[in-house]
Amino acid sequence: MKEKANNFQLMRELGFYQQAAIAACLLERMLPNYQLFSEVSEFGDAAALRHMLDLCWEWLTVKKAKINFPRLAEELEPLIPEVNHFTMFGVYPAIDCATALDTMFNGINQQDSSEFINVAKISQATVARLIEHQAEHEDITSESELKKHVREHPLMAYEMECLAELIELVGQMKQIEREQMLQLKAWVAEQGLTNLGMEY
Repeated sequence: MKEKANNFQLMRELGFYQQAAIAACLLERMLPNYQLFSEVSEFGDAAALRHMLDLCWEWLTVKKAKINFPRLAEELEPLIPEVNHFTMFGVYPAIDCATALDTMFNGINQQDSSEFINVAKISQATVARLIEHQAEHEDITSESELKKHVREHPLMAYEMECLAELIELVGQMKQIEREQMLQLKAWVAEQGLTNLGMEY
């Protein structure tokens, strides 16, 4: 588990806007999970979440941008699915994506960079939940076996590698402006996969 703590520790050592940029990139990787769920279930509004994430990027790159994040948080609330209303597994990654976006708003509103770390934790928890869900059909008998299975799973390794790469990439950026945003979005597009390993 050391590597996981190490990633979060390294992220904590970055500046406020650098941490926010990493959180925005992670949200880019989570958003297709919400989009797919919304399409299949006909619930929510994926375009609204896309617009909200675009506003986070605008806040990051246009320092004088006037964006009402408390109002965005209010608009987001009815778009978060209720877990009990759906039987498909996809509801969980969709909830995680919306919750992570709400967490991003909190970090911006309260100028609290620990919320950007929480976005990274939510993304990792989404991956862990999928691995656990898939492991139901495997011969895993104890909690410690399950934890080991999650930790060593290729999808979790990929999630942690992506975060480590982002930390390194953003760590070299002295400021986050339009050029850096395009570089980060290009990095996300290059991955071509969501945090759950789904192509988009």
